[in-house]
Amino acid sequence: MKKLQVTITLGMEVPDNWELVEHQDGFTVIDTGDGNFLDMTFTPMITSDDAVDAEWTNDYDDEFADAVLDMVKEYDTEMEMVVTQ
Repeated sequence: MKKLQVTITLGMEVPDNWELVEHQDGFTVIDTGDGNFLDMTFTPMITSDDAVDAEWTNDYDDEFADAVLDMVKEYDTEMEMVVTQ
């Protein structure tokens, strides 16, 4: 079996009242200020179309999703709030 390393960098502009907090589960999440906490993760997307502008979806059977997620052996999310003026 081969090992696939995926690095995702995501930049977002978020409302000023959103803050990074330590969740009771022990990891950093975004407090959206309305009673919700947001964790950023990846969502596997799939298509059977090899054409330009193919439609990608996360609408696949649970068995496939479970198989893909079982392949994940390491996972780390690092979030930093950068304040711009």
